Amino acid sequence: MEVVGNRELAFFPGTCRGCAFSGFVYHSEEGTRAVELRIPKAAFSKGIVPGVFRSYYNGGGVFVDAPKFENHGVEVLASFTEDLDVDAGEGSASVVYCKLKQNRFAASNLDPTVGLPGYDRIVKALKEDDQQRIDFLKACLLKLGLQVSQEETAIPSLSRLHLSSVERDDMSRLVEALKDIITERNGEQYIEDENDTFHLEKPSRWSLASVGDNPTRMTDGSSDHREEEEEEAEKDQAKIIEYDKIVKRLLIHDTGQPESKDTPYFNHHAYVANLKYYEHQSQSSGRTFGKELLYGEVVTSTNTLLEK
Repeated sequence: MEVVGNRELAFFPGTCRGCAFSGFVYHSEEGTRAVELRIPKAAFSKGIVPGVFRSYYNGGGVFVDAPKFENHGVEVLASFTEDLDVDAGEGSASVVYCKLKQNRFAASNLDPTVGLPGYDRIVKALKEDDQQRIDFLKACLLKLGLQVSQEETAIPSLSRLHLSSVERDDMSRLVEALKDIITERNGEQYIEDENDTFHLEKPSRWSLASVGDNPTRMTDGSSDHREEEEEEAEKDQAKIIEYDKIVKRLLIHDTGQPESKDTPYFNHHAYVANLKYYEHQSQSSGRTFGKELLYGEVVTSTNTLLEK
């Protein structure tokens, strides 16, 4: 299967052509490899910048003629060092920095964040360059103007997912639409999808005495078994955690918006107010985009959560 066409956001003004390396298979790790990247240190003014490192690759493209778009605010942040299986034009850019008006973006055709179960040779190569990959990712975030801690921290536990809607009636209709895919076990409701399992909860059953949004601090007695599973999965940070095996907690807010003490890093009430203001200003009250919101502070792949 091949995907050809324009993209709505189009942060990069040129063409992304792929796969950069042949062998990619959808829903598979068959085309996985550890690719070597060269980093132009002059493109970064902050952070620890590696010169060369290896990163996980499975099907990404190459930004064609990226150096030619310098006048459009494009900077090359990383380039493939190996021969590619497609025409990359000038250069072989794998990560680019783009400007759009007052906004800044970093577009990448690989993933410098993930680990991979199995494939011993690839995993060994990625582990050897693990610190360089982390340093590069931090340098990219600093270039985007974000604050980044240089200290090593443990991988945080997954947080609850919060499902809410601008209008209470819309939330009721959404929950009703989910009934066909909800299963019950021991009086608890679950949605079992292709990749993830979600445990449905409501605020009335969630003790607000728990600290912050830590999913292991529920007072619901049914959480005991899940706590043991998550502690077992996360007790050894050196191991690759199979997050698809961890049950995700989905808190359904059917009586209103989550309070700021439940989601301290995102204000749902401010979001709703600004959305309504935008609709009023643009006279687009009939639109539904943004009216339902699924929010989580620490999650796995958002693409996987929504698609699988």
